[in-house]
Amino acid sequence: MSLNRSDIREHLRHANTNVLRAVLYLLTGDRELAVMRTIECERRGGAFIEHVLGERDAQRVIELAADFLATPHSARRSDANAAPSADQERVRDAIGFLLGSRPSAAEFRLGIRELGLEEVSGVETSRAVWSRGQDVTGWRALVVGTGFSGIGMAVRLQELGIPYSVVDKQSRIGGTWERNQFPEARVDTTSFVYQYSFVEYAWKQHYAPQEQVREYLEHVAETYGVTPNIRLNTEVVEARFDRDTSLWNVLLRDAAGREWREEANFIVSASGLFSTPKWPDFPGMERFRGPVLHSAQWDPEFDPRGKRVGIVGNGSTGVQIMPWLARNAEHVYVFQRTPQWISPLEKYKEHVSTQTQWLHDNIPFYWRWSCYNARLIRGSLGDAQEYDRAWQALGGKVSRRNDGLRANLTEYIATKLGHDPDLQRACTPDYAPLARRLVVDNGWYDAVVQPNVTLVPRPVAALDETTVECSDGSEFECDALVLATGFDAEKYTLPAQYYSASGQTLEEAWAEDGPRAYVGLEVPGFPNLYVMYGPNGQPRGGSLVAALELWVDYIARHMVRTIESGHRSSAVRPEAFEAYNSLMDKEMERLIWEGEAPQERNYYVNRFGRQNVNMPWRIHDYAAILRRDPEETHELSN
Repeated sequence: MSLNRSDIREHLRHANTNVLRAVLYLLTGDRELAVMRTIECERRGGAFIEHVLGERDAQRVIELAADFLATPHSARRSDANAAPSADQERVRDAIGFLLGSRPSAAEFRLGIRELGLEEVSGVETSRAVWSRGQDVTGWRALVVGTGFSGIGMAVRLQELGIPYSVVDKQSRIGGTWERNQFPEARVDTTSFVYQYSFVEYAWKQHYAPQEQVREYLEHVAETYGVTPNIRLNTEVVEARFDRDTSLWNVLLRDAAGREWREEANFIVSASGLFSTPKWPDFPGMERFRGPVLHSAQWDPEFDPRGKRVGIVGNGSTGVQIMPWLARNAEHVYVFQRTPQWISPLEKYKEHVSTQTQWLHDNIPFYWRWSCYNARLIRGSLGDAQEYDRAWQALGGKVSRRNDGLRANLTEYIATKLGHDPDLQRACTPDYAPLARRLVVDNGWYDAVVQPNVTLVPRPVAALDETTVECSDGSEFECDALVLATGFDAEKYTLPAQYYSASGQTLEEAWAEDGPRAYVGLEVPGFPNLYVMYGPNGQPRGGSLVAALELWVDYIARHMVRTIESGHRSSAVRPEAFEAYNSLMDKEMERLIWEGEAPQERNYYVNRFGRQNVNMPWRIHDYAAILRRDPEETHELSN
């Protein structure tokens, strides 16, 4: 770093000063930083909470940081183990700066894991480690899928030295980011949260588009030596557990249709929640003459120019695609069954500035702590998902923060559509925000008012050769149809079938009220099988990737435990499974998902009326559950 103090100060003005304060305190222990107080700022009407410094303290932090960085001892140290101090109390204080209060034991424990400070803080690592030298000859794990879960799992297996292979039926690494190549596809969670905590990566945009995310996964696989173990164009057809050998017998198929069998001790299904496209069964679809495109099976040759295009679905995918159609098609009919809460998002299509990248490159630990703070802000959304009965007794709908979000988004709709009261009413939901997935505005409101766009606030009833008929009998001439109808969220492992030793499939085990799992990962009767992003596995807020790193930790610990024990398999005990799910059902009663939105139009809720996607726990409490002693919950056998 060759900048003078004045130039350094100018770069620091682009920093989050409370994050800068935490990092500087970690590095120096300066008590002046500890006594500063933060202001609780509510974003989106109170849905999100961020703790910020007042102007005077913010300026003081910049001056202190400039002094520190201008001295020779501030040379960059990206490795957390090089921290000059990892005193637990100092780290706890620094985390508290971002939380606005002293962290609970669970918050602190997860925080130091995400910040890479477990070992240097003298805390037992969450990561799987061998207790002694271990011969893993004859052991093998099979990972299914090359999305975030699959690559993350493979990296850990590579580190542990457990023999493994990764298969994916697609032709490139990427999982859902290879599958979904529709126009305008991008993350709606900041890239600095939608990433692994162990890879410092120079994102080009704050919200990376599809191909950049896919390239990131390729980069991680190559960097960590995973790529040679990946077999693309290869899918799992079925896997059967053999009780006599404690092995999974796996039938695989390549793109040419050739089939063969392999054996594996462990299977990690990382195919994810969004792997099976949901095709609507509109009567007459087979008679429609024009192209019909599902967003998850997009035809890159499709050209909407000169065409009348209907789009079905206005969730996250539909809201990303529709503005592109509006710019290119002759006319667009937006068939809306249910209005969505659609939110603006700062920096949604902005590139990461050179100043921000400078902060990441030149301030020790700033990247990691900045990403952690972004996760905390997103995690604060959890409060708005809970009923406040006292608030309701005073006439509120859900809670102060949820009602505040509703008011904020209602006002946003009014600013966009207030000139057309009928359109505004048609686009304003009558259910609580967050009861369904919150959608990010990709210019949808601006597009829906264009003269070549017609909102049809009625569900599609049938198709004919050139027409789309709605539930009220109205008909619309279309040359092409785009289905942004999402995925079948109950089909966690399909089309692959997994059979227990008794011959039962997962679908049969889940027949009573939909998919269930212990901690979202394991099902009794299916030893050594782990379903990542499984039933009720999605975190309530924060970061999906932070959650999947916890899954990776958990699975790897159980693999190491099984191998070191001298046994051949590990299975969750039925009583542990039942106790976890009973507690989960009880916790769900506090939350809004099952009661605040049309159940038949909400992928969170399965056909039995049970919320099947999100976990009820805050992620730090969930992390504590994952660390429970497996002696109490699992059975080892040969």
